Amino acid sequence: MTTLRRCVINDNPTSHRTVSAKKSIASPLLKQRNAIHMSEASVPSYFRYWGKARPDCLDGPRYHQLAFHSLDVAACGQLLLQLPQFSLHRLAEDLGWPLAVIEALATYFLGQHDLGKFASSFQGLAPGLSPELVQNHKGKVYKYRHDTLGRTLWVDRLAERLENHLPASTSSFWQIWIGSAVGHHGKPPMEAGNGGLTILEAHQDFTTDDVDAACAFTSEAARLWLPDELPVPTRKQAPALKAHTWRLAGLAVLADWLGSNQALFPYRSEPMPLSTYWEQIALPQARRALRMAGLSPQPVQPMPSPLKLFDHLEHPTPLQAHAATCKLDAGPQLFLLEDVTGAGKTEAALILAQRLLQSRQAHGLYFALPSMATANQMYERVGRVYRRFYMPSANPSLVLAHGARELVDGFTDSVLQYNAQPSDPRYTDGEDTASVQCNAWLADSRKKSLLADVGVGTLDQALLSVLPVRHQSLRLLGLSSKVLIVDEVHAYDTYMRALLKHLLEAHARQNGSAILLSATLPASFRQELAQVYRTGLNIQDSELAADLRYPLATRIGQTVSVDTCDTRASLVRRVRIAPLHDETTVIDLLAEQAEQGRCVCWIRNTVDDARRAHAMLEARLGQGRADLFHSRYAMGDRLDIEARVLRDYGKKSDGAVRRGRILVGTQVLEQSLDFDVDIMVTDLAPIDLIIQRAGRLQRHARLADGTPSPDGREHRPEPILYVLMPEPSEEPDSHWYARLFPKAVHVYPNVGNLWRSARALLRAGYIVSPGTPDEPGAVRNLVESVYGEHTEDIPDALLRATHEQLGKDLAMNSQGEFNTLAMAQGYCWDSNSMLWDGNGVVPTRLGDETRTVFLAVECNGTLQSWRQDGTHAWDQSAVRVDARQIADLGPALKVRYETQIQALRDRYRVLEEPALVMPVLPRGNGAWESIAARTDGDEVRLTYDNVYGLMW
Repeated sequence: MTTLRRCVINDNPTSHRTVSAKKSIASPLLKQRNAIHMSEASVPSYFRYWGKARPDCLDGPRYHQLAFHSLDVAACGQLLLQLPQFSLHRLAEDLGWPLAVIEALATYFLGQHDLGKFASSFQGLAPGLSPELVQNHKGKVYKYRHDTLGRTLWVDRLAERLENHLPASTSSFWQIWIGSAVGHHGKPPMEAGNGGLTILEAHQDFTTDDVDAACAFTSEAARLWLPDELPVPTRKQAPALKAHTWRLAGLAVLADWLGSNQALFPYRSEPMPLSTYWEQIALPQARRALRMAGLSPQPVQPMPSPLKLFDHLEHPTPLQAHAATCKLDAGPQLFLLEDVTGAGKTEAALILAQRLLQSRQAHGLYFALPSMATANQMYERVGRVYRRFYMPSANPSLVLAHGARELVDGFTDSVLQYNAQPSDPRYTDGEDTASVQCNAWLADSRKKSLLADVGVGTLDQALLSVLPVRHQSLRLLGLSSKVLIVDEVHAYDTYMRALLKHLLEAHARQNGSAILLSATLPASFRQELAQVYRTGLNIQDSELAADLRYPLATRIGQTVSVDTCDTRASLVRRVRIAPLHDETTVIDLLAEQAEQGRCVCWIRNTVDDARRAHAMLEARLGQGRADLFHSRYAMGDRLDIEARVLRDYGKKSDGAVRRGRILVGTQVLEQSLDFDVDIMVTDLAPIDLIIQRAGRLQRHARLADGTPSPDGREHRPEPILYVLMPEPSEEPDSHWYARLFPKAVHVYPNVGNLWRSARALLRAGYIVSPGTPDEPGAVRNLVESVYGEHTEDIPDALLRATHEQLGKDLAMNSQGEFNTLAMAQGYCWDSNSMLWDGNGVVPTRLGDETRTVFLAVECNGTLQSWRQDGTHAWDQSAVRVDARQIADLGPALKVRYETQIQALRDRYRVLEEPALVMPVLPRGNGAWESIAARTDGDEVRLTYDNVYGLMW
């Protein structure tokens, strides 16, 4: 423990207090430094309470002293605070207190995280461990979680007895702090009036001896860690502390998990002086825990020019050059980069991230993508460059936020490398021990991704940090020190946009920087994103002026800058729009073009439509001529198809491989997938998605035969985007879109925007990238013609459906507002008491409920995963499906495989409910089948193969 120097604290503008130097921790207890055992008369009462227990253990201590476990966690926490990514210097600045004082207080409160375990009711959960321990003779019933009991004990019994250690010990300021420490099991502790809790009920868990023992421990801990004098908190400082309680709570979760590893903190039941245990055991083992966890700071590589990150950037795009040279603010800042597809936005974002890391304004980055497929692609791209951020001696971690073994094998995954330790038994059915939660976390790369130096995953993982879900504070803690990069910002619905705005505000409050990327961002949404970030920075000023220039680079911080960028000459192009009005014409066109040797693609709006198109083309041209790619495959099969698409249609594919090939797919093809084709057809979709799809048409310069162009110039004919759309009409009927797309109308129900999109495309005749303000086909003009302030009136026949969808959009926005946490309230039950109290999962996406189905096959009488790809085989065998269609196994299959499925769930945590293990049986010709039960009880026959995926 570092000794505090004498310093002056500004408690208010007119008064000062002197904080005397901290007494040496050695104090009187260190006279017993070498006395491991204590005499019976001198054993404090707090040594009669267990903190962790193994009742069935026969070859070692059956319990770990509560006091020792508390010191284990405090030691881990104190060392975490020394790492730059977990520093509390912002809290110290906001309170006007020395950082050393803040760190001492944080260590002290982390040591109180398990106060609720002093309750006799809790101690009764493991009776008979030792006659020296408290026995629950009065039969007290453990009803409330020990985090809630700990807060109640502190607030109503202990605070008033700590006047000698904490100034104004009963003030709400300290109550706020203790709440962040005891709420370390995933959610805040309940308070009186929440969830039916009453103060009287909570007090019934404690005897007078329990309270005295807890008081003795808290007092001894204060002597161990706190300076003799502390500044008196003022009422005005409470809001500042509340803002930081999310960080304090995340630190408590992480410190508790690290300090609960039995391999590093073995059980000790024999008492010894706390100071001896602290210096000789807790601190040394905590240093090992952090070192083995891979949480040490990684030295950043000084780089004279951030363009040196990439070997291929001899001639950077204007956007990349801007990212390398633009002025940075001294504090957190938001960048919005808008440019055409192919302008190098990813590289520009990484250049900015490198500059922020080098200036020590960030300690890592998290790349958030709209889907798993796009995350896979970004993982490979980031994996090729992330080591250059750091010194050669560094060992930075790179984590993908979902299971993908063949990708993970290629990169370092150093967050918490040590093996999971044996788990303590669960306290109760609804309350896991810290070691149980830690083991689950070790096995879940999605949660580790936000603590890794570099994380890549879906936006959903970041959005969970602002929702009332378990351990959101840990996610927010990991994200707070990172540059948050969000790609394809336009790709989210109203609900996710509401969550994204809350995430940006919270990230700004945590002093985090962010970079948002898009080719088709509506100007109004850009303004909303900029405004919420400024709100998070506590900057209250007038709304930012709309700017319709394009491309555009905007920086939002304490100051605002908006700059236009040129577009690289090779990306300036005109894509001609050609409308088609029936599927037969599309099939004829694609078949004809393929026969002529061209590489063609059809992007459809639904999986069923894509399958049907693929089948028609195969029937026309023969098997093996068309490829199909959508989202309803087992993950391993999906990754295989994705790899084939990138190989055969990607940047490096040659003319011989591409010749006469046809790719049919869904929306998975429009987002961050680096492929290109000679001819493209797309179903009518919202204008921003049409522009995204067009970005895959002649994306890379090629010769006429499809071979990559050696001179970097395009030699193919003028690019044509064929759009399958209803016949144009000034006065369409209400079935204008649904008649041609009966299923897609449920995917894109705002038919008014679809009509506007079609009108804008037909009126312009071209998509012009980037275009000028006076060109109707310019990217900005096309987007604003559908989403801007001055749009064409929607025909009466389409108004009803449009208004219905607008109403749903408003409801989704309201749902997003309701579901997110009120960050200003601090880490407490009232931040969202309606949802903290629930047991359900708060979604990051709305819509039809989905569930994960794990495909299994029977081999030699046992069930095995569909894929056999190493340690992530079950992740590779997972498919996301409509929960209404597949609610359970069919009755016959359930009876037949019930025992085997339960054995798999006991062995693999990922298979626990609500996940569904689905045995599939061979049907011949490479197809498999199963029987499922729908939510209405009816049975449905499923088929699966690696060409068409899962069908019912």
